[in-house]
Amino acid sequence: MAVLVFPLLIFLCCGSNAQLPTSFLFNEFNESGLILLQGASIMSNALRLTDQSTNAVGRALWEKSLHLKTNNSVSSFSTTFVFSMVPPTNNHGHGLTFLVSPSRSPVRASDSGYLGLINPSSDGREDNHLFAVEFDTHLNHWNNDIDGNHIGVDLNTINSTVSKTAGYHTGERFEELKMASGQNIQAWIDYDGHKHNLSVAIALAGMSRPLNPLIAMPNIDLADIFKEEMYVGFSAAQGRDAVEDHYILAWSFNSDGMAPTLDLSHLPSFIRSKGVSVRIIVGVSVGLFSLVVLGSLVVWYWLKRGKQREAVEEWEEEFWPHKIPYQELKIATHGFGEESLFGRGGFGKVYRGVLPSTGLEVAIKCLTRDLYQGMKDFVAEISSLGRLQHRNLVRLQGWCQNKNQLFLVYDYMPNGSLDRFIFGNPENVLGWSQRYSILKGVAAGLLYLHQEWEWVVVHRDLKSQNILLDSQFNAKLGDFGLARLHDPTQKSQTSGVAGTLGYMAPEIMRTGKATEGTDVFSFGIVLLEVACGRRPLDESAETEKQVLVEWVRQLYAEERLMDAVDIKLEGEYNGEEMERVLNLGVVCSHPQPECRPDMKLVLQMLEGQSPIPVVDKLINNRDVIELSRTKYSVNSAGCGPPSAR
Repeated sequence: MAVLVFPLLIFLCCGSNAQLPTSFLFNEFNESGLILLQGASIMSNALRLTDQSTNAVGRALWEKSLHLKTNNSVSSFSTTFVFSMVPPTNNHGHGLTFLVSPSRSPVRASDSGYLGLINPSSDGREDNHLFAVEFDTHLNHWNNDIDGNHIGVDLNTINSTVSKTAGYHTGERFEELKMASGQNIQAWIDYDGHKHNLSVAIALAGMSRPLNPLIAMPNIDLADIFKEEMYVGFSAAQGRDAVEDHYILAWSFNSDGMAPTLDLSHLPSFIRSKGVSVRIIVGVSVGLFSLVVLGSLVVWYWLKRGKQREAVEEWEEEFWPHKIPYQELKIATHGFGEESLFGRGGFGKVYRGVLPSTGLEVAIKCLTRDLYQGMKDFVAEISSLGRLQHRNLVRLQGWCQNKNQLFLVYDYMPNGSLDRFIFGNPENVLGWSQRYSILKGVAAGLLYLHQEWEWVVVHRDLKSQNILLDSQFNAKLGDFGLARLHDPTQKSQTSGVAGTLGYMAPEIMRTGKATEGTDVFSFGIVLLEVACGRRPLDESAETEKQVLVEWVRQLYAEERLMDAVDIKLEGEYNGEEMERVLNLGVVCSHPQPECRPDMKLVLQMLEGQSPIPVVDKLINNRDVIELSRTKYSVNSAGCGPPSAR
């Protein structure tokens, strides 16, 4: 793996030294691309700002100064990084900062409470031109710190303009996050140069970015702080009586737009196991006899409890890498409490939690009753699906079996499912550009399942409810390959065969068999849903509009297809893309499977790389509906050739 994935730095000189935006990414570190000052160094592919020597200052900067200010206006910028602060004892150090400074190294930067930024004589001076976000792990009363675990925004002074206890919001709750714990913590800092807004957020590395920032500062104009040329990077300092190691494990920055996404899959861990003190050794020696006496009691206790512990069968060891202990899931969900429950469906309950071993935010599906047959075969399939890796699939983290329950653990998707944003009267109506991007993402995910992985995986239950959205509204397919686990006792729109009414291809009702073609049919219905803003079945609608696909087919026949466009878009959409989606929806939902394109061709059509066929006739309820379109020669199945348009 490359130490530096890229630094991408582009400068373009024309006229008055105008420069293009700067973007760089470190998924791991060597000394390339960095300026290391004072105590900063590289250790285990991580940037080490300070070690545990006292009175130490460390600073690391991107090697080139950045042009962040033009005509008294500061450009937008965005950065994200993962840090770890590791104290040797409970008496931890002072913390670290992300800084923007006009100089590489300020003169006589102090340690202790000044975080390696400035010194007492220069603190608060306007000619510092210093901007910093401090991650402070020490309570200094003379700096007006709010506590010993806070994040603050510093403008020319170590006294923060705004300061908040470190943590993140999960709905209505606030979870405090101890920064000097050795855990890997991700931070996000964004400045909008147009609106003059600053936001700062943190979470455990691997969790999604919190929807609400920890610090939100409106109307903060950095024009008086910034010079035209500034350096970006980090600083940290030790105190005389408080020391800790400060690490940056990954870092990205963009001076125009969102910072590049970090790869968190190979982050090092610097959490130390605690050493054994002399007092503990003495205590163990003195108590050795007592432990021997009590040993038999302990053995007896565990033998008695053996039947109550989670049984591990021999066949489970074959799939052990994907198994997660039940106790960890119980801790993650606060004992599967109601406060962690955020969804119910045909598969059972869905809980939200944070795995204590990794800090990863996950969604945990709990399958109960006898929803699965042949546990060994099922777990083999689940473990195989766990190897699926695609940007448009919800990643399956693992599974857990406990008595008559089966738990499936997925990445948590903070924006929920697509149906929340397109049906009824949603609080937030998705714009057309987002909808179109989501459809292309779903198509790419299906193509991977059908043709690009080592095996063919049929989704079986594609619908807007199973299209999940991450924090950036990227589409992720969930529940792929699992529709056969549906509980037939649930009274929902799900049928006895795999699938959901309104999304199922007509041949499934005859054969009961799901194929790539039935997935394409379901995707056709999703295309129509997204374009029309209507559910596939709606008994409350006018009679001719109750079945979405039949209504759209009729409009297609009458050459009034654009009449189906979602009125919630209020005319704000790309007409060419909208017409493409509606036409492709009709083609993909063709009642005859041999007339449907495969997903590779579907994606090409969706991206405008291939023409969309003209449907000459459709078979519906055994009646042939002749479409009043320009006639093309058709094959025996009644499928028209691609349109010349």
